[in-house]
Amino acid sequence: MKPGKLVLDRAAVSKELLHNAQILDNVEAQFRGMATAHRAIKVYRNEDSNRGNVVATIPKAIEDAHRGTLAGFPGRLTL
Repeated sequence: MKPGKLVLDRAAVSKELLHNAQILDNVEAQFRGMATAHRAIKVYRNEDSNRGNVVATIPKAIEDAHRGTLAGFPGRLTL
């Protein structure tokens, strides 16, 4: 059996995933829930660029002290 090839339509992916308000709402809600782990974690949502995104930030010193707090967010995310 030959390996398959996956080709994504960039415009469709952008419209269906990167600008999907329901997905962004879901991700933002989960990140805000995870951000309660430490008061220094801030969650931002940006939909003004060519793709929507949700960003969580934490000062490096706090992330170092609580190793992996922020790094574990994507692994716990469900869509």
